[in-house]
Order: sequence, then structure tokens, then C-alpha cells
Amino acid sequence: MTSPSFRGLLYREPRLYDLVFPDDDEAMSRMVCTAIDRWLPATPRSILDLGCGTGRHLGVLAKAIAECYGVDLLESNIAYAKAQHPGITFHVGDMRTVRLGRTFDLVTCLGNALSYALGDDDLNDTISTFAVHAHAGTLLVVDPLNARAYLEGNGFQERVEGRVDTSGFKATSVSLHQLDRQARVLRRARTWHIIGQADEEDYAEYRLLLPGEVERLLDAAGFEMLAMYDNREFRPTDLTGTITSGADVAGMRGRKLYAFARKR
Repeated sequence: MTSPSFRGLLYREPRLYDLVFPDDDEAMSRMVCTAIDRWLPATPRSILDLGCGTGRHLGVLAKAIAECYGVDLLESNIAYAKAQHPGITFHVGDMRTVRLGRTFDLVTCLGNALSYALGDDDLNDTISTFAVHAHAGTLLVVDPLNARAYLEGNGFQERVEGRVDTSGFKATSVSLHQLDRQARVLRRARTWHIIGQADEEDYAEYRLLLPGEVERLLDAAGFEMLAMYDNREFRPTDLTGTITSGADVAGMRGRKLYAFARKR
């Protein structure tokens, strides 16, 4: 992976990301806070969010965590995040190679960011970045796309239709998916239909990870697996995902792994 395996409207216009994927109940941030309560002895003093996107999760966590750092590959995301969250430190950087020269009490990589590491070298380099920025006791939270949901469950859908109807953005979308089962790579081509505008086309590729693969990769980098779920409510399951019939613009709801690990 020498260049981004994705392109699209929401990356060019980050403000639209928060409109298309609202987090009004702050579910992801609440999940991280629950993990902190379970597996850290006290509120962390510092956090690094790799693949931070628009910075909204850091914006919530910054209410309790003093030092918040976010890194994202896209300059557009970082410029937007800086404007929205002036008290947080943001850097443009590649999660495979970025080095900030310090460690953090909490490291997160959310929003499918780890799944953009398509090759084995990309995965290993990204997880090395986790390790370099962690000290003994650091809590790691990651949420890659779940290969079991796609290969064994009912996660793969060739066509997914979506609709966004907010005061700031109204559009419909059609996503067409291809699944390379041998490589465990999902390819998505999404077309946005926006009233009064020409259609916009997105493209993205994602590496799907098996639960055992996630555990092996993290163990090799010096992390002890604490728990893994296929939901944000910490419900024990068989890790094949639970696909709901609700609106799903991304076509990925119920198809993630949520892994929690501690640096040895």
C-alpha cells in the first residue's frame, strides 16, 4: 500500500462525515470510557487516536483526558479537526510510519482505520506504531472489520442502498461490494446521488481480520488481549457479528471486531 486505498466525497469534505454518520449518543466514546473503567487503574492522562478522522471522539474524551493527540493521513481531516477542536493536538501522518517520540496511557484506532492496512507488511507496521507509542500498562482499543461476519455470517451484501436526510446534507447512495475471500479484502464502490449536483463516486478497500489473527498480531507486538467483542455493548457472542435491518449508509453495521489489549 503505497498510496491511500480510498477516495471519496466524505474525505474531501470532512464536515459531511459527521452528518452522514452521526454519533449523537456518543456510543463509541462511551465504549472507550467503559473500557477505561474496566482495565485502567485511573483515568488516563494521555491518549493517541490513530486515524482520528474529524476528531469527534477525541473531542468527547478530552473532557476527561488532559493530553489528547490525533493523527490522520488526510490533511483535509486534520484541518477540519483542528478547527473543531482547538484544544487538541493533531498531526498529519501515516499510521504505518508516524513516530511522535513519546508514549500514551491510551491508544485507539477506530472507525475501521486498521482495515485500511491491506497487506501483511502494512498491518505489522501499523501495529508496530501502536507498540512504539505504548508503555507497560497502556490500554489499546481497535475496531477492524470482522472477517467472520463476512465469511461465515451474513455480513456480505453485494448491494447496499442508503439515505441521508439532514438539514446540512440530503442524498441517497448505492454501494456495490466485491469480496475477495482468499485475500480477505472487501472492495466498495459507492455512488452518491445529490439533488442538484453531479453524482459523486467513492471507492475503498478494506482488509478483513479474523479474531484469532487480531490476537496473534497484537501478541507479537507485546500486547495482552483483554477481551474481544463484535458489539459495543460488551456482550459475549460467537464473534460472527449481528447484522441489523436498520438504515446503514456504510453497509458495515454489525460487521466489526472491538478488541481491547494491554501493553506488557
